[in-house]
Parts: sequence; structure tokens; C-alpha cells
Amino acid sequence: MLQPTNRLTLIDALRPPGGFGLESAMAVTFTLDLQALLAAPAALALTGADGIVSDAGQHEPIELLHALRTHAGKLTVFCQAGEIALPPSRRVFAFLEQAVIPVFAPRGGIVHPKVWVLRYETVGEPAGGRSSEQRLRVLVASRNLTFDASWDTVVRLDETIEAAGASLARVGHLFEGLLDTAVDDIPAGHHERVRSLTDALGAASFALPAGVEDLRTHVLGLTDTPSPLPAAAERSLIISPFVSDDFFTRVHPVAVDELVSTPEWLDNLEPESLARVETVHTFDDGSAPDFTADDARSSPHDPGRPLVGLHAKVFAFEEKRQARLFLGSANATGAAFSSNVEILLELVGAREVLGIDRLCNGTGDEQGLRDFFWTYYRAEPPPEPNGNGQGALDSARRAISRLRFDGSVEESGDGWAVTYRSLEPLCAPDGTLIRCWPLASAGNRRRVATGEPLEARFETTLEALSGFLAFELAHEDDEDARTDFVVPVPLHGVPEFRERLLMRALVGNAERFLRYLLALLEEDPDQMTLLDAVEGVGWDVDDGRDGSPSLPVLEKLLRTMRRDPAKLAGLHPLVSDLAADDALPPGFAELWATIYDVAHGGNATP
Repeated sequence: MLQPTNRLTLIDALRPPGGFGLESAMAVTFTLDLQALLAAPAALALTGADGIVSDAGQHEPIELLHALRTHAGKLTVFCQAGEIALPPSRRVFAFLEQAVIPVFAPRGGIVHPKVWVLRYETVGEPAGGRSSEQRLRVLVASRNLTFDASWDTVVRLDETIEAAGASLARVGHLFEGLLDTAVDDIPAGHHERVRSLTDALGAASFALPAGVEDLRTHVLGLTDTPSPLPAAAERSLIISPFVSDDFFTRVHPVAVDELVSTPEWLDNLEPESLARVETVHTFDDGSAPDFTADDARSSPHDPGRPLVGLHAKVFAFEEKRQARLFLGSANATGAAFSSNVEILLELVGAREVLGIDRLCNGTGDEQGLRDFFWTYYRAEPPPEPNGNGQGALDSARRAISRLRFDGSVEESGDGWAVTYRSLEPLCAPDGTLIRCWPLASAGNRRRVATGEPLEARFETTLEALSGFLAFELAHEDDEDARTDFVVPVPLHGVPEFRERLLMRALVGNAERFLRYLLALLEEDPDQMTLLDAVEGVGWDVDDGRDGSPSLPVLEKLLRTMRRDPAKLAGLHPLVSDLAADDALPPGFAELWATIYDVAHGGNATP
């Protein structure tokens, strides 16, 4: 079980094994936080690091920019249409524009799995070379790709050469099915990546977690799939933040020993459903949402609303001396086992290893989950449902996100312009105010008409162009009803040099680069966490180009050349790419090449 204070556990699980780097990856998530997606390439590139080094008080993660640019093109990330949260307005999200693919559930529910499939390759060996090696890793979690401080589960499975491993071919079938559910046309590169990784999954064997004797994969919702939960057991426990009556009457109409959920969802259950459960608990670790934050104005279903408390989904069953544990994305609802796309891993093992008491009870030194279980008392009378204003906006958000958009980029005077269009009208309830803007230009918010196809032109700069279109929906008569979200939009007419120009602008001026380089060369540098780096990257900086390599920089370079030439080798790809983007101070590329040649006896070509 993940600790609620460790927001980067999932990101840490992405880090490659020693000596390996990312070759390609595919993922699926329900809600998507673009800032969390920024962190993924850094975790995949900055192997063996606890964070990103920087000089004290200066959070200028140039290495993160380099990692993002290098690895974003190796990712395919599926997410439910309408569930991309609105992040701060930053130009750096441009590097993620080609990675995100909105999808929808073919049976009318939602796309709800949280899965990563990663293929690593040995570093320094040519792809396919005689000594190169590839390894697969699969992560199946209950956590979305966000920085939520909630309790979740994650199962990490690594490829093995042992014959007794588990097959995860059905995980590949999940991603193949998602290819057919995309809102817009999928570029050929994503098709090739998904099929290549799917083929690799079909041929690979994965090591079983300690104490697990068998492992099975269940993918729900792409076809009419029956529930994999056992019809009967001697003892059972269900942990699910969301519950519904049809789970207890249609999906699993048998007695349950223990149910753990959230009070607001338990209050909505009929007495007949609660009567099927012997003991009902709520989960309370003392965490609570910040109702003073701006996010608290949004709907509980808004993609940007942070999650706290219970978010794990666990179905545990015991029969004789055996335990069966189902972990993954499915809640105890009828939709999860009928219309949603979901994934569950079934882990089978001895009761003393995977049983309910082992899962929930603590030890003498640590608290267990059961320490956070509290007896549920039904609220009387049940709370009245909220008005339908917010619900209508949530429906409008999902409908708009299912539309096909495109963007046309062209020169305009001394700058550039982008025009966003939709073929179909933006539909929303009467009284709805719709505003949209390029994600990198929050000051460009513009009201657009409902009931008409979108055609909105924005004057901007090449660096502030965005393939993410931000929307805000609000209701004229209900100031508390609002939803914000982002829609990926394919851009046409973008010049090839846009990425180089953007990288140069984000790196900033010469003084900024040299100050950062000094921090990287420190023998005992201060560190900041990956989360700090992600939150700091991409803010506007002075784009001036004044400055040249100073004496302290030269001294540090020469000292590093003598004492730690491997550090120069690690920085060489970063310096080379910045040189290609013309983002280095004048004369620095030549200085670097000379020092690198002496340190490594080869040719440096930044």
C-alpha cells in the first residue's frame, strides 16, 4: 500500500534498472495531470538520482527540460476524454503535445485503468547490437497519473527469464483495444509503438511477487466480460472508495464479510445492499480536502480536483488455506464490471501471505490499514443530492472533449497566429459560459458561442503556441458550478524550428545556464526533489543572451576534468543538444569540446 505522503512512489517505480535507459513506453490513465506527466520523462532519464541538483535557492531544472525533450517522443499515453486537468499556463507542455491520446469506452462508461508498460534498453549500446539487452516492466495501479495525496495500490512486475513466470499478454490486449477507441486519428508512430510493445508482452514472462503462486490478468469493458470475482468464499473483504447498489445486487449478489468505503457513497446505498455486508467501515487517516482552495469550487468529478484519503481498490477472498487478491482500477460498482474499461490483477497465494489479516493488520512497529477503519453509521436522513447545474457542466465537458479539433498555424505580422476549429458545435446547457485559450497563453482567454462549431483565432508567439486547448465552463446562475479541462489539438503548419526556439527560450540567458552548470559540477551539491523541479520548470525567464563562460565555470570544468571525468560524460548529451539548439553562451561550445576531448581522449562535437 502506498503511503499518502509519498506523492512520487509511482514515478519512482518508472526509473530504469541500473545501466538501462528507456526505449519506449505506453500508459493508460483515467485522469491526467500534465505536470505529473512532465515528471515521467525525468524519472526515466535521470537514472540513479534522488532528485535534480541545483544551486541553493535556484530551481532551474535544465536537465529536466533535456530529459523531457529526449523522452517525450518515446511515450504513448491514453487517457479518458474530458479528464485532462487544467495545469498552470506554461510553454513547456508543448513537448507533451504528441504524447497524449484521448479515448472513450466502447460500452458507454469510462476508460479507467492505470497501467504502464515500459521497455528499457542497455545504455551505450547500439539498438539491436550484439551486447544490447532489453527488459520489460509493467505497473498496474489504482493511482491516476496525478500528484494526489491518496492511499493507493501499485503492483510492479519485471520481466524474467525464469520459466515459472506470469504471462501479461492480456495487458497488451488492453492497449490494442484502446487504439480503436481514440477520439481522433492516431499517428502511425503510436500504432507502431503499441503493437511492438504488445508483441513483446505476448512473448515475455514476468517474475511473480514474493509469496504469489499464480497471477492472472482480467481486462473488463472492451467486450462483454463476466466478473472474475469468486461467487463464494469463506471470508471476504472489499475496499473501494466508490460503491453502488448494482454491484451488490447484480455483480456480486452474495454476502460480504467486510466493506470499507467512503461515507458519502455508503450513505447512498439502499438498506438492502448494506444488509448483505456483515461489517461496514469507513476509512479515515485524518486527511481532508482543502475547502478553501480554488479547486474546491469544482465538481467532485472534475479532473483537477485533488484526491485525498482512500483511493485503493482491493477485493480479497479466502477459501480454506488459499487467498485470492484482486488489485487494480475497478471499484465496487456496477459500471466498473459492465460499461467501464477496467483492469484487475488476480494474485493467488497462501492465506498467511496474502490473506486479509496480513493485508490489513499492523505489526508492533507499524500501523496497519485496519487502524484507519472506523465503524460506519448511516447519516439520517441521507443527504439531499446537489443541484443539477454542476452535473450538466460535467456532461458538457465530456461531450466537448469527444469532438474532433484541429489547429492551423500561420505567420501573422511580426508574430504567429493559431486558429482552433471543430467540425461539430460546442453543445452545453442554456446559461453556460464557455471560454477557451491556448494552454501556454492564459491571458488570451476568449468567450466562444455555444451551439456553434468552434473557430477561434489567437495571435501569439511561436514559443507560446500550444497543441493543448484549455476550456473553462461556468454557469451564469450558479457561481459554484464550474469545470476546467484541456483538450489535445493536432497543429498544422508548425515550423520545424519551433522546438529549438522553445528550448532556447526555456533554458534562458547565459547567466542562468552558467549558474545552473556550476551547481551540476559541485562536488557536494544541494538537491531538490523531482516534484520541486516539475513545479519550477517552464516559468517565463529572461531570454537575453548576454554573458560568456566565467572564470569560476572554467575552474570548475577543469577540476571536474581531473577528478571526475565521468561527470562530464554524463553532461555531454545535455550540452550537445543545447549547442544544436543554439542555446549556449557564446564560446561555450568550443570550450566544452576542448575540455571534453582532453578528459576522454576523443572528439567532442556539441
